[in-house]
Amino acid sequence: MKVKRAIIPAGGYGTRFMPATKSIPKEMFPIGDAPVIFHVVDELVRSGIKEIIIIVSNEKGAIQEFFSEDEMKEQFLLSRGKHSAVKRMRDIVKMAKFSFVYTKQPFGNGGCLLAAEHLVEDEPFIVVWADEIFLTDGSRPRVEQCLAVYEKYEMPVISAVRIENPNDRARYGMARLLQFNGEENIWLVDEIVEKPKSGMEPSIYATHGAYVLTSDFFKALRKTKKGKGGELWLADAINNLKKRHQILACLIKEGRYLDCGVPDAYFLSSIEYALSTCDIKERKELKKKIKKLLRVY
Repeated sequence: MKVKRAIIPAGGYGTRFMPATKSIPKEMFPIGDAPVIFHVVDELVRSGIKEIIIIVSNEKGAIQEFFSEDEMKEQFLLSRGKHSAVKRMRDIVKMAKFSFVYTKQPFGNGGCLLAAEHLVEDEPFIVVWADEIFLTDGSRPRVEQCLAVYEKYEMPVISAVRIENPNDRARYGMARLLQFNGEENIWLVDEIVEKPKSGMEPSIYATHGAYVLTSDFFKALRKTKKGKGGELWLADAINNLKKRHQILACLIKEGRYLDCGVPDAYFLSSIEYALSTCDIKERKELKKKIKKLLRVY
């Protein structure tokens, strides 16, 4: 069965970015000339997803507004000849069929998914995070690669990325992977260790970022015990799902993961995105400016 729906959890408080997130959702922070969540949606749409469910909270009205029509603003811009700006606004609204649901207890990056269960019904779906971007240089988008694996084997699939810096591995769900069916970039998930202590990670690969799940995932989620902070975590639910299904990892070889969920990573991701999207001349100028700043500090 073809996957046509995606869920984007975006209901958190963004406490790491306080006080900025008191008024601006972190998902709306700019990367280039568009908010982070736009880049997430763009990857889904380029991968063939037609329906997108965004889980928000009462404080996240700006996200819903961004993906909705705004006639008053459009008329104001048109009256000033800003036709290209209006076209882009309208194109964003038409990217997909958007639905918005409000997060409710139990909280956590797994618990919030229950708010979207009634919209998924009995069909497979994909979950991606609202504060992360994955750039693939010249190859298919990460989401498209994962969907292709699901369509081939009809088994749950998680994107897997190599975490080069050992110090960064404590931030992710690190996986022990086994060979599967003679495939080169498709592995069987044997175990996921969430945020392991340094030196205790089962491999150099994180199963993280994009999750193609079957509808019975919600049964596993409901049977999952609350974890850290009394919240329900996706990694724990997936380990429960693994008792029902084999789960595959799609190794994304060519690409760069941009974490926009914590301040220092967001700052570096902004620079990396700028460098990756400008032309050669602009890139040289930007590098000069960065080097000049580094000499000052």
